[in-house]
Amino acid sequence: MKRVLAALEDWRLQLAVVVIVAASLRLIYLLQIRGWPFFFHPILDSRTQWKWAGILLSTHWRGNAEVLAKAPLYAYFLGLNQWALESRAHSLYSAYTLHLLMGAATCGLTYLIGRRVFGAAVGFLAGLLLALYSPGIYRDGQLLDTALATLLATGFLLLLLRAFAAPGNRAAWLAAGLGLGFLGLTRPNLLLLGVTTVVLVPIWLRRDLGWRRACVTVGILALGVVLPIIPITGRNYLIARRFIPISATGGINLYTGNNPSSDGYSPIPSGIAWERTWYEALSHGAMHATAQDAYWRRKALAFFRSEPRAALALLVKKAYLYWNAYEIPNNVSYEWGRDHSSLLRAVPLTFAVIGPLGLLGMVLGGWRSRGAWVLSLLVLTQMAAVILFFFSGRYRMPAVPALCVLAAFAVVGMLGMLRACRFGRAAASLALLVVFALFANSDAYGVRRERGGNRDWYYLGQSYVLAEDYERAKEAFKRAIHQDPEDADACALLGQVQVLTGEPEAAARSMRRALQLAPDFAMTATRLASLCLDQSWPLEEAERLLRRASDLQPRNVYGLAMLVRLSIRKGDLEQAKADLEVALTVAARMSPGDTRALPAMQAVVRAVSEARQAGVEIPPGF
Repeated sequence: MKRVLAALEDWRLQLAVVVIVAASLRLIYLLQIRGWPFFFHPILDSRTQWKWAGILLSTHWRGNAEVLAKAPLYAYFLGLNQWALESRAHSLYSAYTLHLLMGAATCGLTYLIGRRVFGAAVGFLAGLLLALYSPGIYRDGQLLDTALATLLATGFLLLLLRAFAAPGNRAAWLAAGLGLGFLGLTRPNLLLLGVTTVVLVPIWLRRDLGWRRACVTVGILALGVVLPIIPITGRNYLIARRFIPISATGGINLYTGNNPSSDGYSPIPSGIAWERTWYEALSHGAMHATAQDAYWRRKALAFFRSEPRAALALLVKKAYLYWNAYEIPNNVSYEWGRDHSSLLRAVPLTFAVIGPLGLLGMVLGGWRSRGAWVLSLLVLTQMAAVILFFFSGRYRMPAVPALCVLAAFAVVGMLGMLRACRFGRAAASLALLVVFALFANSDAYGVRRERGGNRDWYYLGQSYVLAEDYERAKEAFKRAIHQDPEDADACALLGQVQVLTGEPEAAARSMRRALQLAPDFAMTATRLASLCLDQSWPLEEAERLLRRASDLQPRNVYGLAMLVRLSIRKGDLEQAKADLEVALTVAARMSPGDTRALPAMQAVVRAVSEARQAGVEIPPGF
């Protein structure tokens, strides 16, 4: 027995136990999710990132204009995975496995951080808390950058703690900077962590090193941050001929969370909302990614200037939501995952526990040592980096490992108070914990009531469409409409699927319902007009729909291409020629790498083909 207890005190064995527990749970979860439709047919950001990885692979890792849209490290990670395993199914399975193993590795790093700052007992408990953190397992099983960002953020924190422990070791500071640089290539907003670090270094190290050497240390740290970013900046310039340090979506993300109609947590969903957003930028002449990024950044900053009270109220709301237990989704919801995974239901820990304990840990021990200060300050900085934009449950995951360390310290500390018979201090700590728990589990803004079941049936329908399982897709969209009869996007997609299953009358009814709910849904108007033309229905409705779409979005190339087809059907070849010139001129200015432009370009190709068959003179140069 003594040998067993002695062995358990070995930090390497403790680390192994944490990693094995975390990996075992995540591999069980992998076996459960492989039957989900999203597994082999990812949607939304997951689908986009997977496609961008393929673009990187096909362009010898250079990418195109579209790949500039987000921080690229995760796309490169997926690209390497695709390169190693040519089979799509195998590479997807491998990607999910690597995500879950990254989650297990993060648990191991969390143990090392806790052990370094507060001792072995806190480290061991912290690693187990993260291993058993149900939303963390769920996030690790998503084809998103969350697992990679959390691993890199935790690795950066450990490297930074090591550097502070050896302030004269320049290699340690360079390594910490490199860790932050790679983190920035995954989540650029988390480069704000560097600002906090740069402030702390000269303040804390001036006595150890003196001001001059402390400033040199800051320079070394900054060099480490910049080195991984420089190649991406160069690549971006070669593609766009513009200075783009990492990506070109900061503006739209800033505007999403900071505008008069923002609720602080809802992203711009695909469908009517995204269509309005995209064409608004186009209508103001922002035809490429950097111009659109600048356009939305200006609008967000104008909101801060013109409505500072509303902007401040949004920041307060987002800070509240950051510490709230509810996992606000911007993809498939955590609740859907719990409903379909017995493991997630069985694993007990959620943010309802970790959040309050982490806050208590900040109060009890966040000031006890330099390492504890680093933990607390970087958690708060990560929060600031998130709420400056808009909040979602997965965006706080990079801070959860540090919160688990603080939570473990709170638990160990309270047990120590009881052993030392310090009952008054223990009671005060327990009372404070209850206050934090009530705060975290409240719903002051009614977000849980508003979000309900999110749009899970809608997303499920999208996945079935990608799998070409159109019957299940129709059923899913109908369930989404039943859940929310005002969902214009679900009506529109139901109509598109009904076109594919040979139900034109039902498709027309679904699309008309979508237009009734969202009269400015120009893309659905053009698709319904296209259906009218394909079915040789009376031209009056098609003409009315296309004129309406053209008034709403004069630069909508898809609609312009439909106008060409309409003019040909009416026998007005001169008007068809004029419409075609306009369509081709606008299409020539669109970014060829933009997925949103692909349906429009396909419509233009079809319009050109029909124009040639009708004898319309094709404009020179096209």
